[in-house]
Order: sequence, then C-alpha cells, then structure tokens
Amino acid sequence: MIRSVIAALAVLSFGLAVMNTYWAYYLLTTLGASPTAFGVIMGVGGGGSLAGALLAPRITGRFGVGRTIITGFAASPLAQVPLLLAGPGRGWQIALAATLAVQLFWATAAGVSQRSLRQILCDPRFQGRMQAASTTVTAGSRPLAAATAGALAMLLDVRTVLAVGATLQTIPMLLLLASPVRTLRAMPTPPDTKAVPPVREGTP
Repeated sequence: MIRSVIAALAVLSFGLAVMNTYWAYYLLTTLGASPTAFGVIMGVGGGGSLAGALLAPRITGRFGVGRTIITGFAASPLAQVPLLLAGPGRGWQIALAATLAVQLFWATAAGVSQRSLRQILCDPRFQGRMQAASTTVTAGSRPLAAATAGALAMLLDVRTVLAVGATLQTIPMLLLLASPVRTLRAMPTPPDTKAVPPVREGTP
C-alpha cells in the first residue's frame, strides 16, 4: 500500500511539474491575466488548500480514507480541463480561481490522509527512510519534468504541453484504483511494534 501511494505521488508530481513549467506563462500571456488577477487566483487557491487541511479529518470520517485519497488524486487532472478550455476574460479567471481552490482543497485533504496512512503502516524504524524515498521520487522528478516540458515545447504549442501534463495526472488515480487503497474505509490499526531509537554515539 505504501509503494502504491508513493508511486502515485511520483507520477502526479511529474505531471504537475510538466504543467507548472508553463502554467504561469500561459495565464499571463495567452489568457491575458494581469499580475493582480494572477495573484488573486493563487490566493483563492491557497484558501482552498487551507480549508482542505482544516477539514481533512471530517472528510475522511465521512467518505473514508481510500475515497478521500483517490478523490484528491482524481481532482488534479479534472481541474486542468477548464484551463485547457479557457480564454481571456474575467469570467474565465473567476472559473480558474474556483477550480484551483477545489483542486487544492482535495489535494490537501488527500495529502493529510495519505501521509497519515503511510506513517501508520510503516515500521517506526523505517519512517525516515520511507519519507526520504518519497521525497526523492517526487521532488526529484520535477527537474526532469521541467526539461521534458521544455523539449515538448520545441515541438508542440504550450496548450498541448499542458494537455500532456494533465493526461499524465490520470495515471496515479488508476494506480490507486488498482491498489488496496481503494477499499480502505478507516485508518488501519498501527502494528504492535516498539520503535527502536537510534543508538547515540558514545552510549552503551
């Protein structure tokens, strides 16, 4: 289950990084958003993230851990559809702000759930190693994704590159649907293992 979640995170991070390479550029140039409008869109999205963090326990209690995590991953590619269809104008800017808020709401709620799940399932002695592996494959993929986006932009227009990044974001949802996460209703009971503290240098 931990492996499935980390694999989904890695692919999602790659797809998002492909899009983020040109996301701001696309809004400010092709869609003609002003710097103020761009800041408002980002601020509204941040508000959605804050709400997701505060309501994550209630959401998982109501919908279940597995559904919350999968919904968070599914919201990401769906939220890109308005961006790919958008044109210049305040109406589209409002729509993009609302969409970003919904995306980050579910992304944060799912993030809280999947991190809690991984920490419960992982042996305390390997918590650091597990988190290091997760950070390496997620954050480590972003420079490669940016380079990939740049290479694609030499062959395709920016909107198509964004569409490629959005399509990649559908893969994590499929990975989770094929994993045990799909049937997880509540957080599992932590294994009955005692954490072994690291031995400090100079202690017996």
